[in-house]
Amino acid sequence: MPSFYKMKLFQSILYLIIPILSCAQDTINKSILLNQIVLTGQYTPIHIDSSFYAIEILNVNRDEDIFGAQNLSSVMSRTLGLNVFHDPFLGSSIDFQGFSGENIKVLIDGIEVSGLKNGSLDFSQINLTNIERIELVDGPLSTVYGNNALGATINLISKNTQPDTFNLGVETYLESIGQYNLNINSGYKFTKGILFTSLGRHYFDGWSMNDPVHLFQSSIVADSSRFLDWKPKEQWFVKSRYNYKTSKQLSFQLYVDIFKEEVVNKGFPQGAFMNYAFDDYYFTRRFNQGLSIKGPFLNRNIDVVIYYNNLRRIKNQYYTDLSDLSQLSTNDSDTTIIDVLNHRVTCSNLQNLKLNYQYGYMINYESMKTQRITTSSKDKVDISAFSSLDYDFRKVSFRTSIRYVYNNDGKNSFAPSVNFKFKHRKKYLRGSYGRGFRTPSLKEMYFNFVDINHNIQGNPSLQPEYSHNFQINIHTQFSPNFQWDAKIFYNSIDNYITLTQNNNLNNFEYSNIDGYNTAGCKIGIDAFFLNSQFEFNIAYLGQNSLYQSKFKFYPTLSTLFNYSINTRNNISLFYSFKGSRSVISKNAYGELISRQISQYSMLDMSYNTQLFNEFLKLSIGCNNILNIRNLDAETLISSFHNSGESGIPISCGRYVFTSLKFNL
Repeated sequence: MPSFYKMKLFQSILYLIIPILSCAQDTINKSILLNQIVLTGQYTPIHIDSSFYAIEILNVNRDEDIFGAQNLSSVMSRTLGLNVFHDPFLGSSIDFQGFSGENIKVLIDGIEVSGLKNGSLDFSQINLTNIERIELVDGPLSTVYGNNALGATINLISKNTQPDTFNLGVETYLESIGQYNLNINSGYKFTKGILFTSLGRHYFDGWSMNDPVHLFQSSIVADSSRFLDWKPKEQWFVKSRYNYKTSKQLSFQLYVDIFKEEVVNKGFPQGAFMNYAFDDYYFTRRFNQGLSIKGPFLNRNIDVVIYYNNLRRIKNQYYTDLSDLSQLSTNDSDTTIIDVLNHRVTCSNLQNLKLNYQYGYMINYESMKTQRITTSSKDKVDISAFSSLDYDFRKVSFRTSIRYVYNNDGKNSFAPSVNFKFKHRKKYLRGSYGRGFRTPSLKEMYFNFVDINHNIQGNPSLQPEYSHNFQINIHTQFSPNFQWDAKIFYNSIDNYITLTQNNNLNNFEYSNIDGYNTAGCKIGIDAFFLNSQFEFNIAYLGQNSLYQSKFKFYPTLSTLFNYSINTRNNISLFYSFKGSRSVISKNAYGELISRQISQYSMLDMSYNTQLFNEFLKLSIGCNNILNIRNLDAETLISSFHNSGESGIPISCGRYVFTSLKFNL
């Protein structure tokens, strides 16, 4: 069919659909964005349409109820343009439009989640208990949040209100591949405050594709099946938050979070009689506490934050005698301790229709202790000042922002940004230029790892990474039940930090390189009609680098269909497709690698019901119906560490899940 007739056919279908959607029944109005307030990057909480940034709101409750989402990784896997990689051992990491690891900022209520593992957060460690929604801002927010907010910012917003004096919720969650979760949430409302407490245990017993099934215990010389492709993992967490609000609407939040994780990597039986093995145990301990103060004070809106984060990662290796299961510790052990102390003060004027401003400062202290840096202990201090100014000229608004950072290692940074917004009825045009930055991490500057296979050295002379981001966003709302969005963007990164090989073939060092760029466009449709919700998103994304001079683009799409049978029962279907693409990423040590990854599709389906006046919620479904386990991958740029990899693990395969939620 000629392209002219294809265009005419598309226009005819669109003209036919829009009137139907415009007069559709609003039966799922809880999901409509009309009543949604955003916080990320704002002076004060505002309606999403008033934001200078194009913010995507992810409904956590919907993903929990529909597809059994239990952690941040599960929710983000259904976001367009975002790739989630599930390592059987290291956990989950993401790539968002070519940005990953240190270039993505993750916040909980505006407070940074610190403690990168191999240059990236483990998204499977961030659970969703007491989280109400997630706000995703594509592009740099360095002028607002400072270091690392270079590619995207993900802000998890906690629940802070409840209508009843006391609330208790219990959730059990099971997966057929061996995942067993228990979550308990409680809330108690005092005269002027609310205490929220959550605790839980998430346990995964490990999985291998060729796991033998025994009806009766068989007699074997040694446990040859003890090595699992996907490692057993156990997580415990306790989260507590107390919110207090004065009569003048000044709110105080005091929080404490404790997290523990253990990952077990049992080795293959070895020896002539297969009677011993080397087993690795990995422990993660997080202890976070802080205080935030927000609201009107001395004729200003203030946002004051002070928090302390402590992270411990411990690796212990044991020689295990398989005849009696006794263990002896080996010399292969490592302990990393990271302490972060942060203080931030932000002030803005009480909102004025024409001119608004914000200013503030931030002090961040970080220390690292580990055997794998040059002096076993290093620290750094960042002191930054920032300000922004908004101009409102009826239909057109502008925001200019700057941030300057002083670093005790001399890695000073300066970041400006300019945003504009044009409004005409229910149509919004947003455009922006933003400069993001990331100062080198302590590991990149002072790493010292030498063994029989590796010689990796840090580089104290590294310069900060800088990005230049240009994007245009269009949002149109045809009716309360139908809206669409479109975006085009371009990113360029200077001084990109990666691991490079020196003249000595066995010696690698962190270095700055130039010429890393990403670009793309997106279109999304969100519609409500005939007791149904329909979301369709499609994108065309690409990247190039020093090792790949031409842009290579690939298509990706996602669609969600949610049908409400009645007020208590609904059926949901989610489908996504990612085309064959060349992915430039970093391995566990920070070396830049490029791999050609095959195309694949994911399909999830679930049924959800509410019983006994919402006292009980039941969800049952099947995720990864197409049974995708590993992606075919070809390494285009060789790597000293993983050049032998033939594929990328992405999932254990098809699994059935069920979730029961009790709410008092």
